[in-house]
Amino acid sequence: MKKSILIIILATFSGISIYSQELKNIKNATDCNNAIEISTISKFGPTNAPKELKIKSKNNPFERSQYPVWYKFNIVKDGVLLFDIIPIDPNDNYDFLLYKISNKNYCQEIKNGTIEVIRSNFARTDLALLGKTGLSITGKPECYSKGIDVKKAEQYILVLNNMYKGKGHTLVFKYLENFIVKGKLSNFSNSEMLKAEVFWTNLRTNETTSSVTSNKHGNYELKVSVSTEAHRYPQYLLWAYNDKYYIADTLIASRNISSLRSGTFNFKLHKLKKGNNNFLPKIFFDPNSTNISSGSFVELESIYRLMEQNKQMEIILEGHSNGFYPSNDVDKILSEDRAKKVQAWLVNKGLDANRLGIKGFGSNKMVFPYAENEKEESANRRVEIFITKF
Repeated sequence: MKKSILIIILATFSGISIYSQELKNIKNATDCNNAIEISTISKFGPTNAPKELKIKSKNNPFERSQYPVWYKFNIVKDGVLLFDIIPIDPNDNYDFLLYKISNKNYCQEIKNGTIEVIRSNFARTDLALLGKTGLSITGKPECYSKGIDVKKAEQYILVLNNMYKGKGHTLVFKYLENFIVKGKLSNFSNSEMLKAEVFWTNLRTNETTSSVTSNKHGNYELKVSVSTEAHRYPQYLLWAYNDKYYIADTLIASRNISSLRSGTFNFKLHKLKKGNNNFLPKIFFDPNSTNISSGSFVELESIYRLMEQNKQMEIILEGHSNGFYPSNDVDKILSEDRAKKVQAWLVNKGLDANRLGIKGFGSNKMVFPYAENEKEESANRRVEIFITKF
C-alpha cells in the first residue's frame, strides 16, 4: 500500500514539473528603446502577456489596441527568413510590424515614420492554425506575410501587438537557403529547344514557391529556397510544363543539396496528342481489387498536376483487368470500378468530374494475355489515360 502511495505522489510531482514552465518576462519591452534582444537560432518564449499601454503614444506604431512588445535581432546567415508567432491562447489576435535598421537612431526614425516597414500583417488570425501568424515562404495563408531575403549581420526590429490583453506567445525562427537552379528544356522527339515554365514545389507542404519561364533557346535560371535543417529533409519537385507537352520532373531531397550547387537540370518534354500517349503514366492495382498500388500515387499526382495546369484538358480513364479472354462481366465491372476509383481520387483533389470520363475494357486489352508471373499480371491490372481534349 505504501508503495502505491509513493507512485502516485511521484506521478503528481512529475506532472507539475512538466507543465510548470517559467514564462519569459516581456513587461518592460513596451517601446522601441527597451526592445528585447533575441536570437534567431533558438525559439524565444513562451512569454507572459504583453503589458497594456493606457494612452496612445508615438512609442506604439499600432493605431488600435495598446499591448505592444518590441524585439531586436541579428541575422546569422544568408537566406530567407521565416518565423512563427505562436500565441499561448489561440483566441488571441497578434499583429506585427518588421523594420530593417541600419543606424543607432532607428527608434526615432520609427516614431517619425521615416523608416520603411519591411513586412506587416493585420489579418485576423485563424483558429484552425491555433492563432499563429508570421512570415511564410509564400505569404500564405492570409494571416502570414511573405518571407524576406536576408544577409548575415543585418539587424531588424520586430514589434507585436495583441488585440486583447490575452496571454503570451512564442517566437520560432527558421532560415531557408537560396540556390540558383539552371538547365535547358527541349522536345523529346527532335531536341528542338522549348519555351516552357519551370516550377519548384515543396512536396511536404505542397507549396509551389517559385517559377520561371525559359527563354526561346530553352535556357532557364530559377531561384529556389530550400530548408537544409538536418532533421527535416523535405522532398522537392523540380518540374517543367508547356500546355502542348507532358510534364517532365525530377525529385530532389534537401539532403542532396550539393546537386543544386553543381548540377544542371535539363528536361526533354514529350509532345501531347489526342488519344493514347504511351509516355503518360499508368495506374496499377492490387490483385482482384480496386486498391491502388502504393507506387502509383506518385503517378496520380502527375496526372493531377497536368490537368491542373491545362484547364482545357479532358480525358477518359480506361480501366483494365487481368483475366481470361474473352472478358466476362466480372472483369468488366472490376475494370470500370478501377477507373471510377482513379476518377474519385482526382475529384477529391479538386478536379471537375466532367473532365474525367470512365470506361472499362475488362480483360480484352491485356498487355500480357498469357501472363506467366506476378510482374506480368500486375501490368494487366491498370488504368490508362486517353486524351480527348487539350
